[in-house]
Amino acid sequence: MQRIEPRGGFTLLESLVALAILGVALLLGMALVLQQPRLLRRLDARREALRALDSTLEAIRAGVVPLQSSQLDGFVTSAGSGAPRDLVVFVEVTGGGRPDLYLVTLRARYSVYGQSFEPKVQTLFWRQAQPPPLGSTPGPEGRSAQTPGAAQGP
Repeated sequence: MQRIEPRGGFTLLESLVALAILGVALLLGMALVLQQPRLLRRLDARREALRALDSTLEAIRAGVVPLQSSQLDGFVTSAGSGAPRDLVVFVEVTGGGRPDLYLVTLRARYSVYGQSFEPKVQTLFWRQAQPPPLGSTPGPEGRSAQTPGAAQGP
């Protein structure tokens, strides 16, 4: 009697299990690929919101935007896909414990695909009191008084 040697290879059951595992892996990979545009849009919107917060801080430091609580909108950026249409920056200014120190809180509110986001930045500003004009001396109660012989305005 001759012995039958088993041939090398995979059985039908092993092949079906391998195909099932491969199918699940491909479905998971496709889900990641389909989510990528949404993730990119969300990251772009966050980047533009943080850019708006940064430019607002720089504008406050430069004196272009007044140091007071306000609401800013209508941002236009030069790079990327542009700021989200509903981007609004809220500026909140409170005292920082000293007469010339201010706590500034900036919040950017925007939404992407119906989901709202609101990053926040806090910083301290030191704004030195304006010196009195030349030719004047502090008068009673801190008001400036003209010194004799100082130039009079028109």
